[in-house]
Amino acid sequence: MPDEYAETELPALETLSQLGWDVVDQQQTVWNDPRETESSAVLEPRLRAAVERLNPWIDENNLNKVVREVQQVAGTSTMDENQQIHEKLVQHTSVKQDRGHGLKHQTVEYIDYETPENNDFFALNQFRVEGQIETIKPDIVLFVNGIPLGVIECKAPGIAEPRSEALEQLQRYQNERTKTGKEGAEALFRYNQYSVATWLEGAVMGTYGTPKGQYKPWRDPYPVDDEYLADAFDLEGYVPDQYRMLYALFEPERLLDQLRHFTVFENKQSGQTKLVARYQQYRAVHKALERIEKRNQREAPGGVVWHTQGSGKSLTMLFLGLKLRREKDDPTLVLVTDRQALDDQIHATFERCGFPNPKKADGIEDLREKLSTNAGETITTLIQKFQLQDDEEGDFPVLSRDDDIYVMVDEAHRTQYKHLANNMRTALPNAFYVGFTGTPIEKEERDTRQTFGNYIDTYTIDQSLEDDTTVEILYQGRLADMHLEGETLDTMFDRIFADRTEEEKAEIKKRYAKTQDLAEAETRIERVALDIIEHYENEIADTFKGMIVTTSKRAAITYKEKLDELNGPESRVVISQGHNDPEDVKEWAPTDSELSDYKESFVDPNGEVELLVVCDMLLTGFDAPVAQVMYLDKPLKEHSLLQAIARVNRPYPDKNHGLVIDYYGVSNELREALAMFSADEVERAMVPLEDKEAELEAAHRKAVSFFDDLEDIETCLQTLEPEDRRIEFNNAFKRFSKLMDIVLPDPMANPYKADLEQLSEIYGRAKERYRDDEMNLEGTGEQVRELIHKHIRSSGIEVLNDEPVSVMDKDEFDTRLDTLDSDEARASEMQHAVKHEINVRFDEDPVHYGSLRERVEELIEEYRQQRLSDREVIEELRDVMDEMRSREQTAHKKGFDGTTELSFYHAIEDVLNAKERGLDEESVIELTGTLVGAVEEFTSIVEWKQKVNIQDQIRKQVKIELYKSDLDLSDAERDELTNRVIQLARSHYE
Repeated sequence: MPDEYAETELPALETLSQLGWDVVDQQQTVWNDPRETESSAVLEPRLRAAVERLNPWIDENNLNKVVREVQQVAGTSTMDENQQIHEKLVQHTSVKQDRGHGLKHQTVEYIDYETPENNDFFALNQFRVEGQIETIKPDIVLFVNGIPLGVIECKAPGIAEPRSEALEQLQRYQNERTKTGKEGAEALFRYNQYSVATWLEGAVMGTYGTPKGQYKPWRDPYPVDDEYLADAFDLEGYVPDQYRMLYALFEPERLLDQLRHFTVFENKQSGQTKLVARYQQYRAVHKALERIEKRNQREAPGGVVWHTQGSGKSLTMLFLGLKLRREKDDPTLVLVTDRQALDDQIHATFERCGFPNPKKADGIEDLREKLSTNAGETITTLIQKFQLQDDEEGDFPVLSRDDDIYVMVDEAHRTQYKHLANNMRTALPNAFYVGFTGTPIEKEERDTRQTFGNYIDTYTIDQSLEDDTTVEILYQGRLADMHLEGETLDTMFDRIFADRTEEEKAEIKKRYAKTQDLAEAETRIERVALDIIEHYENEIADTFKGMIVTTSKRAAITYKEKLDELNGPESRVVISQGHNDPEDVKEWAPTDSELSDYKESFVDPNGEVELLVVCDMLLTGFDAPVAQVMYLDKPLKEHSLLQAIARVNRPYPDKNHGLVIDYYGVSNELREALAMFSADEVERAMVPLEDKEAELEAAHRKAVSFFDDLEDIETCLQTLEPEDRRIEFNNAFKRFSKLMDIVLPDPMANPYKADLEQLSEIYGRAKERYRDDEMNLEGTGEQVRELIHKHIRSSGIEVLNDEPVSVMDKDEFDTRLDTLDSDEARASEMQHAVKHEINVRFDEDPVHYGSLRERVEELIEEYRQQRLSDREVIEELRDVMDEMRSREQTAHKKGFDGTTELSFYHAIEDVLNAKERGLDEESVIELTGTLVGAVEEFTSIVEWKQKVNIQDQIRKQVKIELYKSDLDLSDAERDELTNRVIQLARSHYE
C-alpha cells in the first residue's frame, strides 16, 4: 500500500526545514502542546513571545490585550473573521501607552514584514483542533508567530485520486463538504492564508473558502527556476510539483509578501470571498516592478501584460497597485478602463484594500483637477475622459510632468492606438504605462515601441487550459442553410421573400438587402430560436445556462419575443439605453436595478434566468461560470470575437467545455481573427467539435485495451484485481467518459456508445467487487454520468448509490453469491467482501478483527500460490464469515448483553496477556463489566466526544477502577488499557 507519510508528508516537512522553518515531526518527536484547550488553533506562547520581541517597549497589560485581540475577533461568519484578522496582521493594531512623551496611540506589529527573519516560522504535523463534533488533524500546519497561516493535506501519489481525496479532506476541515457543516474545525481557518493539497507529483493551492474545483497549481517559481529548486533541495534534475508549491507559497519572504500584497477580499451580495494570487499574477506583478526599475533604459519604456480571458487580469492590476502603493514613495496610480461597469468594479475593489481611498474622476474637468493636484492618490477613470472639451482646439493639455505616476490601462488592445490614448500620454508625458489585455498583440504590431512596449508577461490560452483556469471552447456551425455566407444568402433571401414577384425581389435586393437585414428577418429568427430552444433543453438545461448574441437591439428584442412565444427557457434582454432609440426599443432596455437583478439571477445556478439575449453588453468583463453555451448570431471579428467567446470559458462543476453555436457563419472571421496572432498563442482559442474525433478514438482505444473481451465480465473483473491496474483503468475510463460527455449527442459518439455501456458495467461491478471507494466518476460530466448510472442500475448494480451487500446479511449475501457463474467468481467476491467488512468494523474490536484480518491475508496468499483451490478457499472464508456473524452469540455465552462488552473483553484480554498470565475468564469478564460501567456513566452526556473535560473524567475513572482491581498491573498496562478503553468508547457510544 502507498505510504502517505513516507512518500509525501515527510519530504514536505524536510522541504520546509530547508526553507528555514522550525519543524517538529510528531511521528519522530514528542511535542508538548502549550494550548489550554484543543479548540484553540493559536499557539499563544509563540504569539506572545513574537509580539514582545517585535515591540520590546510594550507593557504587560497591552501585551495581554494585543494577544487576546487577534484571537477574540468576532464576526458574522468565519470568512468575516478571516478578513478582520488579515487586516490586523497586515495593517497592525494599536494600543495606548506612554513611551516617554505622554499617553498616545502606538502601533503594534504582529508580523515584521521588512525583516522576515525576525519572525517565528514553525511547522507541525498532525496538529489537532477540536470542532463542534469531531477533532480534525491536518497533516501539516504552518504557524507564523504562533498564528496558523498554512494548512497542508498530504496524500500518497500512488492512490487513485490523490487530488480529490486531499481536497475532500480540506473541505471537511473547513465545514464546506456538507450542508450541515459540523464535521470540521473552522477555528483553524479563521487565520488561514493558504490551504494546499499535495501528493508529491502534484500540488494545488487555495485559501479558506476556495471551492474544490478552483484549487490551482503553481507552475512557475519566478523569479527562480526549477534548476535553482533542484540545487536548493538536492534533487536530481526533475522537480516534483510539491517542491515548487512549497517554495512558492512558504519560502518565508514570499509568504509575507503574498499575505501583505497579494490577498484581497471581495464583498458581494452572496457573501465575502477571499482571493489570493495565482502564479501568473504574482509573476506578472514582479516582472512589472522589474520593468519599472529599468524605466530609464530605452529598451523598457513600459509594457503589456497579456493574460488570456478568464485568468484574473483585473486582480493582477489590483495586486500591482498594492505593491506600488507600499513600495514606492507616495506614487500616483491612475487606473484606466473603457467601461463604466469595470471602472466601478476596480474603484470598489481598491477601496477595500486598506490604503488611501481611490478617487473616481466624475468628468473631464474633475479628471484634470485630480491629476494636476492630487499627487500620491489612486485615481480611477474612463479613457473617454481624456478628450478635448467643446471649446478647446489643438493638443490635449499637459496635466502633470511627474514621473512617479503609474498608469494601468485595462483592455489595452481597444485603446492603445486611439486618439484618446494619445491624449492620455500628452497629459502625463513622464508616467509609466502598463497595458493589460486578455487578447494578444497582433503579429504586425509586435515591434511597436510607441505604445506600451513589449510584453511584460504572457499567460496563454494553452497555459490556462492546462491549469484548469479556463475550459476549452468548442465551436459548432449549426443549421447550415441559415448561415449568411456566400451562396446561402440568395437561398435565404428567396425563402424570406417567397411571396414577392421576381421584379419585386430584385428591387428589394437592390435597395435594402444586406446580410444584417436578412439575419434579422422575423421568420429566420423564429427558426433559429426554435433550434436554440431544442438544443438548450436537450443538451444544456438543468446544469448550465447560455447567452444569445444578436446583430442589433431590435434583433435581441425579436429573439426574446420568439423565445416567449415558443415557451422557451426563462430569458431576459440586456441592451443599452440609447437616447436616439425608438420608444419601442427603449422600453426593453433594463434599468440599472433590473440589469443587476438579471445578472445576479443568471450567475446564480438556481436563479430563474436561463438565457441572456444581448447585443453588445456583457460581451466583455462579465463573469458567469455557469454559462456553457453562446448562441452566436452576430458577425463579430478579431479581438471582439475572442473576447465574446471567452464568456463561456470559465470553469464550473461538471463543465468540461464551453460551446459556441454559430448561426451567423463566422468561421471565416474566426480564422482571420486567429491569423492575426501567433499560432502558439491562440491555437486552442476555439476548437471545432470535429477535431475531438481523433481524441475520442484514442481515449476509447485506451479504455478497452485492458480487456480481451468486454462481454466476458468475470474475466474483465479478474483482470482488474490488482489495485494499480484498477487505478489505471479508472483513469482511462474517466477520460473516455469525459470526452463522450463533450461530444454527445453528436453522431460521432454513436460508434462508442455500446462500449461505453459495457465499460460502465465493468466499472460498476469492479467498484462493487473490490469495495473500492477510490473508483469514482468525478469530472466525467453530468450527462454521461447519468447515462452510466442508468446503465449500471439496469444491470442490477446499485453500488453507485448504496453500500455493497454486507457479508453480515447472510441471506442477501448468499443470494448474491448464487448469481455468480463460477467458483472463481464466488471466491473473488467473498475475499474482497470479507476484507471490506473487516476494515469497516475494525475500530469496533481491533483485537478480534485484527486476528481475522491476519487469517484472511494468509488464506488469500495461499490461494494466490494455488495451495488452496477455489472450493477450499470458499469454505475457509465461510468459516471467517460465520465467526464474524456469531459475535452476538459469543457475547451472550459470556454473559454480556451485546458485542460492545465483547470488544472491551478482547482488549482487556489482549493488554493483560490473560492466557499467558493464567487469568481465569471470570476475572476478565468481571473487569469488563466494571470498565464498561465506568464508561457508560459519562457517555450519556450530550456531545461527550467534543468535551475534553468529560473524556478526562472517563480516563480518571477507568484508572481508579484498575487500581481498585485485584489484578497486579504495571503503570504501562494501566495506561495502555485506559487508552484502549477510550478508543473503544469513541467507536461504540454516540
